[in-house]
Amino acid sequence: MTDMFVFNFHYNNNSYKAIANIWKNSNGFYRITVMNGDLERLLFGNNIVSPDEGWINTTDHSGNAALKELQEALLSALHAQLHEVEKLAS
Repeated sequence: MTDMFVFNFHYNNNSYKAIANIWKNSNGFYRITVMNGDLERLLFGNNIVSPDEGWINTTDHSGNAALKELQEALLSALHAQLHEVEKLAS
């Protein structure tokens, strides 16, 4: 697998791109960067994910519904991308 890859995701009936950076020696943690300024600001500080465990290092504890929806959209698209990579590798 590469050190980073670009993937598409859907949020609020729009399609966006995000970059997943794979942390070396991190047991599968990804830092997600959204290629949209408004969404990146919404995600800021809440962008570390483990596909197996979900979001970690979440600094937003207010129950921000828009942030949760964005994170779910990103996690779903990340799972789909990783599944596709695994399928291609076998």
